[in-house]
Amino acid sequence: MIGSVRKRQQGFTLIEVMVALAVVSIALAALSRAMGLTVSNHSALDERIVATWVAEDELVKLQVMPNSRAEAKQEVTMLNRTWVSELATEDTMIADVKKATMTVTLEGSKKPSAALATVVGP
Repeated sequence: MIGSVRKRQQGFTLIEVMVALAVVSIALAALSRAMGLTVSNHSALDERIVATWVAEDELVKLQVMPNSRAEAKQEVTMLNRTWVSELATEDTMIADVKKATMTVTLEGSKKPSAALATVVGP
């Protein structure tokens, strides 16, 4: 009977280590993707916030000084970035009151970052 005593195994087998590494690599790949999406979303949110500030600023200027905007499209610099603000006006049912829509796009981008609307009158 002394010869039949088995020695207890210690440590992990190669298969167990490989399975553990596969699980960890899948988890790290998912974490890396989530972090990339978070950074991308943060950048897009930052762009929209600043574009909204530009649009608000331009609309306030339009309300305070209605004749200050000679062109429908202007370049505006804010936070070391150049933005293209585009003003579109349309008549309303009330005489002398117009709807003004300000669309702001980051220079070089095709998609507008923000669009705000207000009414302006005499």
